[in-house]
This record gives sequence, structure tokens and C-alpha cells, in this order.
Amino acid sequence: MTHRPETGPEPPTVPGGQVHGGRTYPGNDPAAHVRRLLRRAVNADRPRADALERLAGARAYAIERLPDPRGRSGGQDWVVLYEHAFLLGPEGPGDTAGAELCLYELEHDHTPDGGLVSEVYDDESAAARVARRLARPAPAGHPVPPDLGAWPPADPDSVDRDG
Repeated sequence: MTHRPETGPEPPTVPGGQVHGGRTYPGNDPAAHVRRLLRRAVNADRPRADALERLAGARAYAIERLPDPRGRSGGQDWVVLYEHAFLLGPEGPGDTAGAELCLYELEHDHTPDGGLVSEVYDDESAAARVARRLARPAPAGHPVPPDLGAWPPADPDSVDRDG
């Protein structure tokens, strides 16, 4: 998880969420959101229970779609990268700002049936690297990356997007 310490006064409560460090956090149930996010992740190297533990004190969350990883290749596949930013509570006495932790969700259709799946990473550069690899045309005879992880997902409904 990317850990971004923030400084400044206590974030004000605003309609639609909390504002902190220039970002609005409209999600008001971060614990449920991170559980859903990690449940639908199919990659073997997804964040584990420690992510839930570190995010237990989160107050809110925001989801932002990151720039298209296809770049100049312009493939026709579906590859989208999202940043899930979680606003944590104060970390100790005198800390009113809290911090932000981010997880990165890669949604793609590189599956045997072309269905959408999610992979979740705790590092933006790792997620972007996989996104760029998936966005390139696959070599002949290799339409699905060999490191897809468990397929099919244990819960067929677990790949649905949520807010």
C-alpha cells in the first residue's frame, strides 16, 4: 500500500464526503469497501489480511480512474487502472490530519471467456507494469497471461464494480 502522510487541520465534513489534502473522499464505509475490493481480486499477489488491519481505522475512501495504460499501443482489450485512496484516522496524540493509504485495482478482460476480473496491488508501479503488459497485444498462441491467478473466481458476483 502506498502510504502518503498528510499534514494540516482536521478534514472538514462536506456534502458528499470528506475533503483532505485536496482530495474528496465520498465513500463512507471504507471497511466494507476494502473487503469487497480484496474479495474480488484474482491475483495471487494481492494484498492480504494485513491490508484489512492497516485500513481498519479508515474514515472514508475515494476511487479515481488513472490514465489509460494502453498508451500508444491502442489495443482493443479492456484494461483499466483505478486508485482506491483511504483516508485514515489520526495516528496518535496531536495528529489531526491522518494519512492516506492507496490500493490499485487493475480491471481487465484477459480471461478465457473474456469476462472482467480485478487484480489488486498495494504498489502503483507494480499495477501499472501489469496494466502495460496486459494492454499490449498477446503473442500468438498466448491469449491469456499465465499469471492470471485463480480462475474462475470463487464468487462469480465478486467482480462487480462497487462504489
